[in-house]
Amino acid sequence: MNDDKFFLTYNQQMKKLRNDKHILCNGSSHKKILVRTGYFNIVNGYKNPFISGRDNNGNHCYISGTSISQLHAVKKFDDQLRSFLLRYITQIEEETRTLVGYKFDECNNNGDIPWYDINAYSPNRSLQEKMTVISKAYNELSKSQLDYVKFYMDNHKQIPTWIMIKVINFSTFIDIIRCSKMDVSHSLCNLYGLEDENGHTNVKLLIGSLHWMRKIRNSCAHNERVYCLTRKREQRGRSGRVLEKYFRMLSRGYTRDLDQRLFDLIVYFKYFLPKTEYKQFISDLKIMLTDLQLKIHPHAFEYVHTQMGIKNLSDLDTLLNIPKDEIEYNKFDKQHCFQ
Repeated sequence: MNDDKFFLTYNQQMKKLRNDKHILCNGSSHKKILVRTGYFNIVNGYKNPFISGRDNNGNHCYISGTSISQLHAVKKFDDQLRSFLLRYITQIEEETRTLVGYKFDECNNNGDIPWYDINAYSPNRSLQEKMTVISKAYNELSKSQLDYVKFYMDNHKQIPTWIMIKVINFSTFIDIIRCSKMDVSHSLCNLYGLEDENGHTNVKLLIGSLHWMRKIRNSCAHNERVYCLTRKREQRGRSGRVLEKYFRMLSRGYTRDLDQRLFDLIVYFKYFLPKTEYKQFISDLKIMLTDLQLKIHPHAFEYVHTQMGIKNLSDLDTLLNIPKDEIEYNKFDKQHCFQ
């Protein structure tokens, strides 16, 4: 068995970091970090920004002067980033669910065609697709332990659309949008300005951005690392990314990179957040990044923001200053896109 698989006391862990990895770890403050976070969580989880190469035995070498405090700084940044992003994602999720529920009923004779009727969905979708999404929604509703769901099941003949939309999983909600009549997806695209290069509604961008939010939300909820969250390009050279207009207004590096990263989410937020909220979002994110920059080695900081997909911090200001129309919520009920 490899030595690092044996149980080690905290003092032995500190000695291992000093002697084997040449990471500074001395005194009660450093020991407290190990006790509170755990060796695996902080070292194995956040060592990558500080790796400078390998020695003759294939072991990692670290940037000179790297300390357990610097690894902890990256972890604290990631923890803060996780809750920060989750707050905005859940806000957007709740808002889009509300809008979809409203538009779904509106374009189905003001709710006369119930959500569990295949006629409530797009005629362009196959019967199998529609039956599958209805079945998934039913299954998730039946498993719900929420009081208001039980109340409707016990006292009413059907579950209204707004409850179904609110309760189902994020992935099922996205499938509902994809299978719904054209008015539903197009009304959201029109509200948020989700358009292609020709000014047409970009449903692919709507679906793709929501799926990336779902992926990041799940990682946040399960306490996984998020600063380096990446979706690798798919086979045959297809990335699965949706390169919309804002990406194309930045440096060419953003369109050449085929991997999806956190920066994609930052771009998508520009569509879904009102101007003042997006300005606050960018401001808070810059403060978090600047604070981290002061605490770790420059090469380690470059690794972190590059893993996030941010080529240069100034690109955040560039993105913020790209003009966009304000979201006109009051006109949402007047938006109609005929099939």
